[in-house]
Amino acid sequence: MTVAAAAFAALLILAGTRVTHAGVVVDEQQTVDQGNGKPVSQNITVMVQGNKQKTAIGQDAMILDLDKGTRTIINSERKIYLEMPFPPKTQNQSGMPPVTFRKTGSHQKIAGYSCDDYSGVTKNGGNESTINGCFSSSAPGASEFATFNRAMAQKVKGTPMALMGEVPDGVPLKIDSTTKITHFSMPGMSPEQAAKVAEMLKNRPPTLTRMMATKVAEKDLSANTFAPPSDYTKQEPGALMGKPGAGNPSAGGGGAAPSKVPE
Repeated sequence: MTVAAAAFAALLILAGTRVTHAGVVVDEQQTVDQGNGKPVSQNITVMVQGNKQKTAIGQDAMILDLDKGTRTIINSERKIYLEMPFPPKTQNQSGMPPVTFRKTGSHQKIAGYSCDDYSGVTKNGGNESTINGCFSSSAPGASEFATFNRAMAQKVKGTPMALMGEVPDGVPLKIDSTTKITHFSMPGMSPEQAAKVAEMLKNRPPTLTRMMATKVAEKDLSANTFAPPSDYTKQEPGALMGKPGAGNPSAGGGGAAPSKVPE
């Protein structure tokens, strides 16, 4: 091998190593309207590298580590963190299949990158959600996102989180969902009582959630990115009960809706 060829081969190895280990950081803005006409907005940052994902909302965060099988919730106000099994140990008894996202054939350009529109519908108990998303295969880190999502789909099979299992390949640049109550039931409630509650709820405005990416960038993320700060104290699950923010597993692009993508 000539010196030039050897140098070129070395560059290819280095480049391949960099791509393999590079992470992706997506800055997002999420707006939620619970139907009361008072939408609430917050900034979210989603970081993915290998089989790890971190969703940061302000100073709080949630970390998924698929290799360890853990979900870690970090609360900065109290300087504590909780570590729980991921996915939950309870098996999925609902029999509900993942929502199927289908390409609509339309395209958009968001945060400077082209993306393909997908649409799907999912039903969970008495709730029905219509989900419209735009996923980019050309944005930085698209393959990293796709690899993580495929790994998560395998991880959550047969669990209550299977509905969140698969998303279209690429970086989610937009996720819009509309959730409405289609029927109502509660253990111990008679059919007549349930019917009355359903009648009261049928005219309730749906909950609207919109996520829009504002910036996408590749970045090598250190191991500390996916770990609680060293001066935080580990607590047992339940310590953050009722706290808003990072405890929500559906927040952010990593929580994009469930899907199976037919061509």
